[in-house]
Amino acid sequence: MNHLQLPGQTKATNKPRAQVALAPRHGLMDWIRKMNDTPNISGTNGKLLNVTEEELAKHNKKTDCWIAIAGSVYNITPYLDYHPGGVDEIMRGAGIDATTLFQEIHSWVNYGSMLEKCLVGRLISKQPQKDTLSAKGKSLPTRLRFDFRQPDTKSLTLFIYTTCMTLTVDKVFVEIENSKKITILVFIDGFVHTIAIELLELVTNDFHVQISSTNRGQIEIDLKKQTDQMWKSIGKFSSNHLSICPIQDFEPLYFNVTLIKRTPVAHDSDWYTFSLPSNIFMVPPIGYHIRLRRGIDGLVVVKPYTVIDKLNEEDKSLPEHTIELLIKHYTDRTMTPMLQKLPIGNTIEMSSYEGTFDAVRIDMCQTLILIAAGTGLTPMLRILNYANKQSHNTILLFFNKTQKDILCRDELQTMSEKHKLTVHNILSRPESDWTGETGYIRGELLHRLLPIPPSKTNITDTLVCVCGPIPFSKLAIELLKEHGYNDSHLHLFLA
Repeated sequence: MNHLQLPGQTKATNKPRAQVALAPRHGLMDWIRKMNDTPNISGTNGKLLNVTEEELAKHNKKTDCWIAIAGSVYNITPYLDYHPGGVDEIMRGAGIDATTLFQEIHSWVNYGSMLEKCLVGRLISKQPQKDTLSAKGKSLPTRLRFDFRQPDTKSLTLFIYTTCMTLTVDKVFVEIENSKKITILVFIDGFVHTIAIELLELVTNDFHVQISSTNRGQIEIDLKKQTDQMWKSIGKFSSNHLSICPIQDFEPLYFNVTLIKRTPVAHDSDWYTFSLPSNIFMVPPIGYHIRLRRGIDGLVVVKPYTVIDKLNEEDKSLPEHTIELLIKHYTDRTMTPMLQKLPIGNTIEMSSYEGTFDAVRIDMCQTLILIAAGTGLTPMLRILNYANKQSHNTILLFFNKTQKDILCRDELQTMSEKHKLTVHNILSRPESDWTGETGYIRGELLHRLLPIPPSKTNITDTLVCVCGPIPFSKLAIELLKEHGYNDSHLHLFLA
């Protein structure tokens, strides 16, 4: 295997530590055997939990010891006596987020493999990631590690090692440019990590991306060489290789996609299906958006759109590697009239995805409240599909002008009959035959249609998502806070 080293560690990250005499049969190999031979060593019966800081703090004893490192929580109780630095040393991190402590003492240790079977789940912080990282001057996260292997003369596998034990493939974006340059974006905890390599030789666009089945923090990308030969090296690293950037500051990558279908869903809205090129791997996470870009009359016009799924998941007639968007047309705008006229089979530029929503918040909650106005329904579509698999109690408040403006009305009705979903359609310009709710978003309406807000200390049982025009969204947030919800319960979708 060809191993590519990172820049040398500083003295601050390689502090010497005292060694203690371990009991017989308590060495590294003994620990590995114990970890592999002990069922349920994590104590969770194989389930991955969402762990709050309050819950983590309860497990701070030698007989019940949890520790958090880089967003992952581990039950290290069975490991204490195997720690080369001694029990007292490792107990410094008991019941807390010990990421900084770990990096100061032995950042070189691959704890993801060392404690893989001890994984309890993911640490959930009270504050949004952007507040806890940059506001107090905390450093950037640890750089990813990279390696590669040539199983034979025809193939090549890239390995990217992260410290995120809850990594999923939708957080990985891959582009192969001209069969020669590969760019990999990895989205972890509010940051974009970039792997960028000018390959030694040409590869095909037939590649496969997956998360390792034995190490949840390891990304594997299988490539096929165009020429049957062993490479002497991987090639040359680009200037942005191993770079890290906050997601809100990252400039997305653009590539051409092909319009393959356009279907009317309302009098002023169409459902668009675009086909990704073969050199792109992109599965946008729930709640994320892309941008469409087009040169029109000498101007470059860019517009963000949320990636969606059909509410009827049984419809699998569309080909793979597609991106779907629900777009409302405005005659007085620039982008949407062009999209309406774009011929099927023509291309337009699309960006890599952006966003901050974390689906783990859906996993944690028991009550899910969705408040949308018009095309603000778009991020809610995938949230509904995801939440219904978990039998959440879900309430949708959907604001529109008239009945003909209600998007996906039949699909939402069908879904409400099959799942724990309550849909309230509220119209500001109702027809004479309308018998449902009327008016605009207001405090009285929220008090009447929504459940009693949870206590201030209960930050996970209820999630409220809001999306719509900016004035609507701002007013909704103000009214929700007046009603008793706080920032830990709320997520506002803004593109």
